[in-house]
This record gives sequence, structure tokens and C-alpha cells, in this order.
Amino acid sequence: MKKVVLIVALLAALVPAVAADTSYHIASTGGNVSDVAMTADGGYAVAGTENGSILCLRQDGTVPWSVNASGPVTAVAVADSGGRIAAGTGAGGVFLLDRDGNRHWSANVSGSVNDLAFSGDARFIAVAAGRISLFDYRGERLWNFTTLAEVHSVAFTKDGNYIVTGSDNGAVHFIGRRGNLLWQALATDTVTAVDLSQDGSVIAAGGRDRAIRIYNRPGNPRWAAPTGAPILAVALSGDGRIVVVGKEGGSLDCYQPGEGLLWRDQTGSDVLTVDVSRQGEVVAAGTAGGTVHLWSRDGDERWSFDAGAPVRAVALSERGDYLAAGAGDQVFIFRTAERPLPSVTATPTSDATTPTPASADGAGALIGIAGVAVAVGAGRLWRR
Repeated sequence: MKKVVLIVALLAALVPAVAADTSYHIASTGGNVSDVAMTADGGYAVAGTENGSILCLRQDGTVPWSVNASGPVTAVAVADSGGRIAAGTGAGGVFLLDRDGNRHWSANVSGSVNDLAFSGDARFIAVAAGRISLFDYRGERLWNFTTLAEVHSVAFTKDGNYIVTGSDNGAVHFIGRRGNLLWQALATDTVTAVDLSQDGSVIAAGGRDRAIRIYNRPGNPRWAAPTGAPILAVALSGDGRIVVVGKEGGSLDCYQPGEGLLWRDQTGSDVLTVDVSRQGEVVAAGTAGGTVHLWSRDGDERWSFDAGAPVRAVALSERGDYLAAGAGDQVFIFRTAERPLPSVTATPTSDATTPTPASADGAGALIGIAGVAVAVGAGRLWRR
């Protein structure tokens, strides 16, 4: 009897230690993840799923709330200022939520929402769909801008004065906050991704014509490079010094705008999503083969991780110390400084609250992680 008590006590002491050793956490979402976004400090992430859920995830993988958007969620964005969260759906729905999941307003745009972007002060939200729409934080639609083609990507400067878009017809539009077109450039095929530096002095655009192009704020072509394969994803560091390109075929390229290729790595399958920290300290990517990759500024791979399903979205915190990745029906939250160790998986418990519709008012508790953490930790101990 004393031996049994001793073993139980030993397990109780060791289980927390096992959980504490984890360098990443997993949250099950109940549907395939279409997009993720993360706050600048990495305090929490937001995910959207194909079955219509919008979820908030803490650093430890717990899900404080989940709401239903009544349709597949195609894009999400998060703003640090005011704690605002935006989501868009395949049916053209746009939602603004607060950090607790309460709905501020909803609206509809023409076509499926492909991308969303907040201004730095979170007062404005740009929506890329059949055209570009700009809303303010109260839900008032300020203007629509037609590009004569579906808009795939949108980005906003930190001061909220400039918006850049990339469209199906190969057009790159640089638009003022009042909806006035400042300049337009043309690629020879679909522009799949655009990004810009925080001050708008550097604009990057890439697409299916196998070229990455850099423009300055007045719209002058500053630099371009052939990439050898269609571009699926582009990310520009906040200071504009590094642009990262993910391509069909599995190659990831890192360029210094105006100079040339810094480094290249081969991942083995299409690079679906990329991100880079504000000053380019780390680069992250997700592939169709289901791998999350993390590199340092000089191209040394810090680690890679098998997520078990195509990685459709990654998002880094501003300093690059936290990374969110969506793969299949799971979201992974990593501490990037550490190689991924055994994880704690958060899954809905039997008494979890059913997610409430976004058209109602908000939040419901979805997950309790404590029991899951103990069970997972204990399982590891017995396997040893």
C-alpha cells in the first residue's frame, strides 16, 4: 500500500513538470483552419475555420471563447489598439469583435472575403473581396474601390494613410485613406500577395508571373527579381529591409529589396504561407506537405515541425518570439526560441459551451485545459 501511495505522489509531482516542459501547445478547432493572426506581443492569437468558427487562443493553447460566423471563415485580423478582431467569410460577411468575443457590428461586401487589414490605430479596416471596402471601427462603410477584378490581398500602413492591394487582373493599387487612387502598376498575371513596410515607403508584390516587385511610395519601380516559380505568399519586414517569398515547388526566398537574394531554402512542397518579424529576426513558413519551418535572419533553419496536415496560415508576434500556425483542424502556438517539445493538446470537454453565433453577442467557454494537460502528461510518464 505504501508503494502505491508513493507512486501516486511521484506522478502528481512529475506531471506538472512534464506540462511545463512543453514549448508549444495545440488547440483543436473542430474544423479546418483557414487563417490565423497574432497580436504584436504574442499575447493571444485568433483563428478562423471552414466550419464557421472564430476562436481566440492564449499562449498556453487554451481557448477562452469561440463564436460562430454562420459560414466558412476565410480571413481574420487582429489589432493591438483597442483589442479589436476582424473576420471575413466566404459569403462576404465581415465581423468586428472585441477581445472577449463580443460582436460590435457585422456587414456584407461583394464576393468572398480574401483578406483583411487594420490600420495601426485600429480605427479602419480594409476588406479585400470582389472590390476593396473600407470600414471604420463603428461599422460605417466609408467607401468602395473597384479594381475590375477580384482582390486577393490587402495591406495597411501603420499610420492608416495608405492601402495597397493585389488583384486577379495583375493590378497593384496604392490607395489613400479617403479612397483616392495614388498610383497603379501592372504585373503580367494574377497578383497573389502584397505587403508594405510600416511607414509605406516600401511596397512588395508577387504573383503568378514568377517575379517579386518592389515599389516606393510614389509608385516608382524600385527593384524586381525573377523567382523561377509562381509566388503564393509574400511578407515584408516592418522596417522594409527583408522580403520573404513562398513559392510553388517548395522554395522559400529571402531578399533584400534593392540588393538581391540573401538566401534560399527548399522545403519539399508548396510554401502556402509566410511571415517575418518586424525587424527580420526570424522567418516562418508553412507548407502543403504539413511542415512548419522557422529560420533565423541569415537563413539558418532553427527548427521544423510536422503539423500533420497542410499548413495554411502562420503568424509571428512582432519580435518573433511567438508563432501561431493553422494546420488541418488544429492551431499550434510555439515559443520560437525553443525547439518544439512534447505538447499539451486542448480539446473540447464534454461540458464545453456550444459556440454562440456571431450574430448574437459573443462568447462562450469552449475548453478547459487542466484535465487534458494532466492526462497527456500522465500518458507520457507511463509510456516511459
